[in-house]
Amino acid sequence: MLNAIFALMAVASSWKRVLRAPFTGGPTKFVPHSPRWRRSAPLLALLALAAASVAAPSAAAEISYAIGKPVCAKPGHPGEARCLAMRRVVVEKTIPGALPFLRAAGAEGPGSVGPAGGLTPSDFATAYSLPTTGGAGQTVAIVDAYNDPNIQADLQLFDAQYGLAACTQANGCLTVVGQTGSKTALPPNDTTGWSVEETLDVETVHSICQGCKILLVEANSASNADLGAAENEAVALKATEVTNSFGEAEGGADATMEAAFNHPGVVIAASTGDDGYYSFDQLAGTNQPNFPASSPYVVAVGGTSLYLGQTAVRQSETVWNDNGVKDYYESILGAALGAGGSGCSTLFAAQGWQTHVAGWAGAACGAKRLTADVAADADYLTGIDIYDSYNCGADCDGSLGWTTIGGTSLSSPLIAAVYALAGGAQGVKYPALTLYGHTGTTYQVTVGGSGYCDGDGAASCGNPNQLGYGVLDCDYPATGSVPSVGDRACDALAGYNGPTGVGTPKGLVAFTKTGPVAPISGPTTIAAGVAGTWTAKPTDPFPGGAAAQYSWNWNDGATSVTTTPSAGHTYTTGSVKRTISMTVTDNYSVAGAANTYTVTIGAGAAK
Repeated sequence: MLNAIFALMAVASSWKRVLRAPFTGGPTKFVPHSPRWRRSAPLLALLALAAASVAAPSAAAEISYAIGKPVCAKPGHPGEARCLAMRRVVVEKTIPGALPFLRAAGAEGPGSVGPAGGLTPSDFATAYSLPTTGGAGQTVAIVDAYNDPNIQADLQLFDAQYGLAACTQANGCLTVVGQTGSKTALPPNDTTGWSVEETLDVETVHSICQGCKILLVEANSASNADLGAAENEAVALKATEVTNSFGEAEGGADATMEAAFNHPGVVIAASTGDDGYYSFDQLAGTNQPNFPASSPYVVAVGGTSLYLGQTAVRQSETVWNDNGVKDYYESILGAALGAGGSGCSTLFAAQGWQTHVAGWAGAACGAKRLTADVAADADYLTGIDIYDSYNCGADCDGSLGWTTIGGTSLSSPLIAAVYALAGGAQGVKYPALTLYGHTGTTYQVTVGGSGYCDGDGAASCGNPNQLGYGVLDCDYPATGSVPSVGDRACDALAGYNGPTGVGTPKGLVAFTKTGPVAPISGPTTIAAGVAGTWTAKPTDPFPGGAAAQYSWNWNDGATSVTTTPSAGHTYTTGSVKRTISMTVTDNYSVAGAANTYTVTIGAGAAK
């Protein structure tokens, strides 16, 4: 039954919102419904049709309704970041902004539905084809603000619920320190919602990588200075991956904060934000993406909505986007409903592997950085069930217990843990590069968008950038009425795109080290005392990658380094075989695997 339903869901998720009137004037020309609502109307009709085709539909297929609420309040001062976790609050369908969802994103069966009806650790392992073992030698650091005094106890209960390996301070799996590295001088206990973020991050990392050690670094506050100090401390304590589920408009970050996220050789993951392209749903007109995701040194992680089959197999995935700017329900709620972030940086240059990726011109970012690099589930409707007994955050009294949490706060620790399963940075200076060397090995997300128009395109959406709230969608430029060529920045077009980067995990291939290779050609037999020349033919998997240096080992005690693909050598001892070994390093400082070539050294003439 559910397979049929989700086949219909896949159709419904790609249903273009034909009822939207093209924008030709003021805000009244917009039909007052959210993009997600426009998809839900045909979805509900299809679900009803599917349910009517059987006598007794499964209880797991029953439709529920929810709204999403940020767990952290907006920062009270400039120079502060906000955590990006969003709580799924189940409501009656008549509540303004209520969105339909199926429990556990449609999964059904033992272990596939959490206590609050969200996704489980095994769901993510199945959906993203991840191994359930691995991570030895990896330490995933989590940087958050304030202290959660119940973090260890809650993690133990979470582990017991799902049968995960115990992760405690006593067995060395979990370490909690303050921003100075002290295990005793911890920050004040949280009263602002960051403790929910900490719980989500810790339990998500342990869900994905049970063999990893977890280092929780708690900053004294959400200020740039304290979060930056915590980031640096995480790396100083030998973290191999660091996840950051917080953000602010990039213009609020100073040089010290920017430097805190530049740690070559360490995976630094950062959420792209929960307010869409340029934070369009805040009506702030900042025209800036979120920092630290906009930093060229990090792995920027976008957000998707993940839909599963009965056995938690991935059925489909779309860009997470619940609202439009003049959304009717949003205006009633007085708060945005949520969307994965993206956008061209106004400050930071893009790395070469991004500017050379196929389709880059279609993002219209020029030489500037574009978020995201990769993506994973972030929709609170398809979020993970966590256990938090301490504080339920902003706009809530008391504690949570079991609850479903999403936001790009979920996607960042998930991706950091996947990197850990794959072995971490593996010597790559800036590990986002690794993703771009494995194009075609991820799940591609080609439905939806992170802007106001949710991927509909200029013809059916019109130009929301004329409303006076800044750039709300990439289908049109900041000024003018001619559709933009830069719709890849916020629309989920095939291949690399702004909302989801190279795609979502499909096993570990995209996260494993790759590099240039250069097969060797030349004489296979040569006389002792006669000079020979051998030539490499390099290829590089990275966009814009090119061989820069060749390191030759002649296997007779001699070595040489060249910047051209050919090298000469004279063997002085005959009647032996030698295996030439050559490693090529490219312009991104990545050394590939060794290339070998066997030569027989004899008394005859060279052949």
